[in-house]
Amino acid sequence: MHRESEIPTPENFEAVLAYRGQLDGAAILKGYEEEIRETGTCPPVNEFIRMLYDNNWLINTRWQGWADETTGYFEKPSLLCVAETETIRRILTVHVRIDRMMPGEIADIIKKGYMLSIVNRIEEIYDI
Repeated sequence: MHRESEIPTPENFEAVLAYRGQLDGAAILKGYEEEIRETGTCPPVNEFIRMLYDNNWLINTRWQGWADETTGYFEKPSLLCVAETETIRRILTVHVRIDRMMPGEIADIIKKGYMLSIVNRIEEIYDI
């Protein structure tokens, strides 16, 4: 995990954007429904999470203080359209940490399309 002050590089943006197609329509979860029901995760979700770790999208910090803030974005995804890189990193950090405590969080937000919304915002930031 990385420090909050470390900014993702163009390569870090491209790594996460490479998953857009797999997140669209939750294609990343197809064929793993039973495994996700039983364990909360599957190999492609684990690979996605590993990519977030490896590419500076998760922050090594006390994330619990961000939980309320990130809940607001989940409850009203339209707020993502103004979220900056640091906010996106906080949102991703909170969801990945929750998934570690309660497996299934990441698969759930992928299934609901929220992760695709986050990645779409990452693309918008990258294109600026």
